[in-house]
Amino acid sequence: MNNDQYGAPQHELNVLSSLLRDGSAVNQLVDWNRPDPQYWLRPDHFQTAWLQDAYQALLSGGLSDIEQRLRAFPNGDPATVTADAVMARMALPYQQRAAVGDPSAQAALNDSAYWAAVHNAVRQMAQPSWPANVEHTRHDAYVTARGAQHPSATTNVPFELSRARGTDNDVVSKELAVIGAILNNPARAQQFRYTPSSPDASPYWLQPQDFADPSTAEIWDALVTGPDPAIALPAATDPHLTPEHRAAAMIQHITTRLDYNDYHRSTGSEAAKARLDANSNQVIATFLARASAPDYSPNPDNAAEYAVSFVLEPSIPAAVEDLAGRVRDYGLSDTSLGQVALELSTTEYALDQLAERLDAAPRSLAGYSTQQQAATAAPEQAEGQPSYTPRPTERRVLISLMQDPSQLQDGPTRSLAAQDFTQPEHAYIFKAIQSLPHHAAQDPWLLTSQANKLAHYDGAPALDFDELNNIGYAARTLKVPPADQAAGHLVTMTVRRTARDASTVVQAAARETVDPRVLIDQGREQFQQATREALRYHEQSVPAPTPYGAQQANVA
Repeated sequence: MNNDQYGAPQHELNVLSSLLRDGSAVNQLVDWNRPDPQYWLRPDHFQTAWLQDAYQALLSGGLSDIEQRLRAFPNGDPATVTADAVMARMALPYQQRAAVGDPSAQAALNDSAYWAAVHNAVRQMAQPSWPANVEHTRHDAYVTARGAQHPSATTNVPFELSRARGTDNDVVSKELAVIGAILNNPARAQQFRYTPSSPDASPYWLQPQDFADPSTAEIWDALVTGPDPAIALPAATDPHLTPEHRAAAMIQHITTRLDYNDYHRSTGSEAAKARLDANSNQVIATFLARASAPDYSPNPDNAAEYAVSFVLEPSIPAAVEDLAGRVRDYGLSDTSLGQVALELSTTEYALDQLAERLDAAPRSLAGYSTQQQAATAAPEQAEGQPSYTPRPTERRVLISLMQDPSQLQDGPTRSLAAQDFTQPEHAYIFKAIQSLPHHAAQDPWLLTSQANKLAHYDGAPALDFDELNNIGYAARTLKVPPADQAAGHLVTMTVRRTARDASTVVQAAARETVDPRVLIDQGREQFQQATREALRYHEQSVPAPTPYGAQQANVA
């Protein structure tokens, strides 16, 4: 939910308001589960720049400044005194930079309108009438942190954790068994910890997006993997509480969090509003209480094994297929080849992380199936897809190169390769041009002979004589412009075709029953090939071929 008056999400404003009205609320933002307690909500979680500065000011001494000023001016308006203290603390870093000659800091200090607007906003948020409950600071902060890490396509919806995947009661029951085992004994969460290669990755190999049901995905996030998780509550490890009381405290934490998530989603999601109106999260609390019982699953100590079999492994085909879909979208979109290469490399990195999480889990197959499955061949191109066989364009490139083979030494034509030509005759004519001296490459008889020799050497089928002869005839009779633009189009189409074919193969494999680790490896192999093509041509743009004039070669 966005507050239009301040141009900031309501949950971010609520965090600041709670801290301004009651400094002790900052204790809700401390991760006491660490050996060195620290704040789990960071300034960079705020989407609004001035709120980042205000939050940083409060954590770096602003809260103490507020207390001191309120004692010094007992008869002053508390909200105004609070705003004065925050403004002074916010201006301090600018003053320090301006003192050493930073002109941008001095210019910021001189912007009186900005400081007046922020002072007014802070003063209003410090009013007791601000619509935020100080007791729920941690939940507003959670939405703020998750909103920064999981931006949604829907305006001001903090996050969407789960991809769409088919579920039934049996799937949900098994996912609840994994969650219930942790609720029954938070120490079982250690079964899910590992050391990722990336310092930014979560230390838990089971992630919310692995869950098929969106509700269990959010519950796992609130229970284990998210900021301020329920397993870090003091009550979760209190030895004086019974398992039932520990579970109840964590369930209360989770359901309050679900309520807050839906509250902030409700302006953009009818489903979230309906859940709030129906008090659905209290029903979820009942299910969680049942799942936390020690007899809910055969053996809750096997929670990690349950998670691998019923959550992680079934989610991997959906994850890989989703990545392949992104590759396909980028490969077919009107974007630079550099961006296509970036998307491909990002996809490879995501596959690596997926493999790392899978390998860290206690799998019964020990990482690989006994029989390696061969990569699936790309299916035929469906009707309605962009054409990747621009034969007239290929012919014009070859005619231009036969007339001036030196073009291969410069410009886009220098990046051409045999695989850029979709017809065998064209690919071998190009190989022949590359292999012959310039004067010989301009001779149609020598060129045709060389192309046939290369095809025979490679064990390829016999080349079409008419196609070779027509291209040779056109090269002698028709003058065409330089090959640069058409060559650029061919190399671009190679990247598009390779990305499309790779994504098609991976999506087809993801729909089959295979070992998830094998599927990941196959996907990586396909995307690496496409990445190599994209990087080979990363400096090319996306030119579309244009007719070279009214006169065209009769090479058909």
